[in-house]
Amino acid sequence: MEALARIKNRILFSFCTLFLMVGAYVLIAGRSTPISTLMQTESATFDKGWYYHDKYGEKIAIESLPSRIPATEKNGSHIFHDIAPVEDGKTYLCFYTNHQDVVVRLNNRVIYQYTTQTKPKWLISYHSAYHLVNIPIDLSPHSYISIETYALIPEYAGVYSEMFIGGSANIMQTIMLSRMHNFLFGIMFIVAAVFLFGTSHLFIRTNKNDHLLLHLSLLTLCIGLWQLDDSRILQFFIGYLPLHWCLKYLTQLLMPIFLFLFLRSINDNRTDKFMTFIYWATIGVVATQFFLQITGIQPLTNTIFISHFLYACCCVYVAVILPKQDWMKHSRLKYLFLFSMTCSTLIFIFTFFSLLHGTFFSSVMSFGLGITFFSMILIAYQKSLQRFETMNKANTYKKLAFLDIATGAFNKTSWYTFIENFDETSPQGEYCLILFDMNNLKKLNDNFGHLAGDKVIKAFCECLMGVVGDKGSVYRIGGDEFVCLCYNMYREAIMTLLHNFEVAVENQPEAEHKFTAAYGYEFFTPHKAADFNNALTRADEKMYEQKVEMKANRTT
Repeated sequence: MEALARIKNRILFSFCTLFLMVGAYVLIAGRSTPISTLMQTESATFDKGWYYHDKYGEKIAIESLPSRIPATEKNGSHIFHDIAPVEDGKTYLCFYTNHQDVVVRLNNRVIYQYTTQTKPKWLISYHSAYHLVNIPIDLSPHSYISIETYALIPEYAGVYSEMFIGGSANIMQTIMLSRMHNFLFGIMFIVAAVFLFGTSHLFIRTNKNDHLLLHLSLLTLCIGLWQLDDSRILQFFIGYLPLHWCLKYLTQLLMPIFLFLFLRSINDNRTDKFMTFIYWATIGVVATQFFLQITGIQPLTNTIFISHFLYACCCVYVAVILPKQDWMKHSRLKYLFLFSMTCSTLIFIFTFFSLLHGTFFSSVMSFGLGITFFSMILIAYQKSLQRFETMNKANTYKKLAFLDIATGAFNKTSWYTFIENFDETSPQGEYCLILFDMNNLKKLNDNFGHLAGDKVIKAFCECLMGVVGDKGSVYRIGGDEFVCLCYNMYREAIMTLLHNFEVAVENQPEAEHKFTAAYGYEFFTPHKAADFNNALTRADEKMYEQKVEMKANRTT
């Protein structure tokens, strides 16, 4: 059977390899095929030809947008562009601003104005926004357009993003293509978070103390929402700027917290001093950022680089502690983890310095998040696999502790554990306790030996458990004494069960040594644990009466 399974697996592997080779051949052979594309981006860009005036009034050309020009003392700036007449009147100018008020003029005539209004005031501004300005048709041959901005945050004074011009649909597809990587990353993280959350629910049902996948799912969800908003594509469909602020910054405040919880879940050493340091660093960083934001001293845009430095420290920590974990020492993925954590550390450090100097590279950050997330998924998989194995071993030991090995029924320990754990506060239905006792087992042991007696006990228990099935639980509480406990069964069903037991005993498979058994039963509704012992005593009395009656019938 194993050889056949190996052959089947090799056939499947061969097919997969063949299909991948065919795909690679098709891609290489068809590389000269003309490309068919529905979305063109070249015609929408409008980054050349802009200029500004310095403090002496001289015209200074801007090589290309995005760019940053000198700002006034009030964080204002002004750029210009000569523009030709528009034929159809459906041409739009589109650009992106970060925490800036905007005034757009055509030949000194205001054609668009945007003023940031924030509630509550301590937000300073609602993140960023796209602006779509309709260029009028009545243009003179020497018209020019000007864009004036006033930054609410000094770091964004004089900053201008890339410009787009053309039809609204053409502009939209250009922006979507340029930001698609962030959007896809965000969708990927959100889908992964939903999957991890569902998986964590299954794990929590089996082990309430295992929150590894839950913490990872929450961290992944925050990353996904952040990347989804950072793609800017979401603003085409949702223009509610307070929501974008929450997706952009509140998620980044929550990420260090969920990252710490994830690290704590994978670390078996609860007294790790560096873990304590990360805890207080996380609390300190998050609290400081939030305090500076709500007091208006510094917005989150100016302090978020501290979080990225904290991420780099966490990656270093993971790279250091992973090889020391028992569940990781013999893993084939150990070196892959170390490599990915090293790459993530370098990327977060690079991001930290780029944010510190105001040159943030979104694509690099997305790449770093992708590597880190992939590594964390593998780590969570390896850790969950180890916990699964530990849990399976624990369940095996638990079963051995509560099972009677000789018969397969629950043992005496299991019976008393059930009574001790009985919940007296919950409403109870009716129970039926049936006590069974074999007849003349001592005589059989004396005449044929204990091995024969053990075989008879096992045959008896098989008859009993075969009749009871899932209708109740069978406990061996003595050498030849068994308790069957049924819950919420009709009395007629109990009578049928006992009749089927008598039939099974008459047709017992152990033909060498025939056996019989007496039983007594008691119906009761328990209100306290002692009621089970009282019912057992009454069932024992009835069982003894039947045993006497059966003995009298044999003598007559």
